[in-house]
Amino acid sequence: MEYTKPTFSIKDHALVEVASALHCYSRDMQSYYKITQGHLVGQLDEVTDEAALSALKADLQIINQKMEYFHLLNNAASMVDLLIHSPIMMEELNISKK
Repeated sequence: MEYTKPTFSIKDHALVEVASALHCYSRDMQSYYKITQGHLVGQLDEVTDEAALSALKADLQIINQKMEYFHLLNNAASMVDLLIHSPIMMEELNISKK
C-alpha cells in the first residue's frame, strides 16, 4: 500500500495563518455579541409594549446562544493556535520562529 503525507490545501493560506485568523475572528465575534447583548439588556427597562418586550427577549436569547457558540469556538481555536505554535508542531509544519 502506498501512502503520502497529507498537506493543508487552502490556496494561498498556511495552516498557522488560518488557525490564528479563526482564533482572532471568534474572539472578536464573541466581543461583538457581548456588546450587542449589553445594548439589548439596556432596552429591557425602556420597553413597555408586551409584544416588543417579547421580541426583545427572543433577540436576547438568540444573541446569548451566538455568544455561547463563539465562546466555544474561541476556546477551540485558541487551543489549536497554541498547539500549532508549540515547538514540535512548528517543526512538523516547517514554521520558522519569528
